[in-house]
Amino acid sequence: MPKARDEIKKLGKSSYIAVSTGLWYEWSLAVCRAVAALLSLPIKPEGEDKERCLERFKNSHVYVSSFTISQKNILDSVLRVTQTSIDDWKVTKEPSNERYINGIKAMKSGDRMGFARMMYSRVFYLDDSGNFEKTKGTINELLGLPKEDIDEATKVAIKRSKETTWGG
Repeated sequence: MPKARDEIKKLGKSSYIAVSTGLWYEWSLAVCRAVAALLSLPIKPEGEDKERCLERFKNSHVYVSSFTISQKNILDSVLRVTQTSIDDWKVTKEPSNERYINGIKAMKSGDRMGFARMMYSRVFYLDDSGNFEKTKGTINELLGLPKEDIDEATKVAIKRSKETTWGG
């Protein structure tokens, strides 16, 4: 994609705004609201407000997030939503870098779930590369995005997981 972005800039006939979201819940929540909010902005600044316009984000990358969470936050939410306790679950631990590597191996052997394991473990690396709220900042406040409820998002995720066949 960097080559495409460079070409867009070089030609000068159009522009882009790249929107990045988190991997867990945001793909269905924050991205829709963020894109709607971005496209609702005026193209050029209006009045004193120089921040809230599309021109400010022209040819750039922006970040939005429903929430920044850990695997423990997710587990706690699942326990609340399902009204279960930790004793009702078989919880295993695996370092994120090992889970990432095992996900790649699974993909190479034809297990499509390996992709999910790989992608969803990378966000939890110790280098905070998946925590762009910390490393790059978000435009949530500027766009007026609401703080989302993790338990509501977890309910939706659980419902989807029961309705979708994820395996081969």
